[in-house]
This record gives sequence, C-alpha cells and structure tokens, in this order.
Amino acid sequence: MKTIVRTGSHIEGIHWIAEYLETTHEIRVLREGAEVGIYDAPPTLFGEEADTGSKSVAEHRALDAALRAYLMRFVADHDAEE
Repeated sequence: MKTIVRTGSHIEGIHWIAEYLETTHEIRVLREGAEVGIYDAPPTLFGEEADTGSKSVAEHRALDAALRAYLMRFVADHDAEE
C-alpha cells in the first residue's frame, strides 16, 4: 500500500504543510490548514527508487528531506509572487 508522506514547517509565522501522494505523484500544499493547491511532483524529486518496494529508514528520511526542500522552495516562490 502506498502512503502519504507529510511534512510541515513554520515559515515566517505561517504553518505550511506539504503532502506527497505516491499513487498520483502529486504534492498537496496547505497554508494554515487551507489548501493552496495540488501540483505535479517534479519527476526527479524522489527518483525511480519509489517503485522498488519497501523503503529503508534512510530512504524514508531522504523522501521527507526532498519533500521539505520542495515545500521551502514553493513557499519562497509563492511569497515572491505576493
């Protein structure tokens, strides 16, 4: 069963959350609990190892780190537009 990988961060006083949906390879972004949008995950974000079966602890940490990096970049771009 594929799961949802979720990470969050407080950035300049605002709580942001990113959820990676493995089945659709999409990232759902929430700001203060409200959905900002659902975006296609970059093809290189997690690599092909996502389809290799059970993940090790290191792979889980790498997935979380990649998702957090995506979230930080998304927030920087989002704030620049405002």
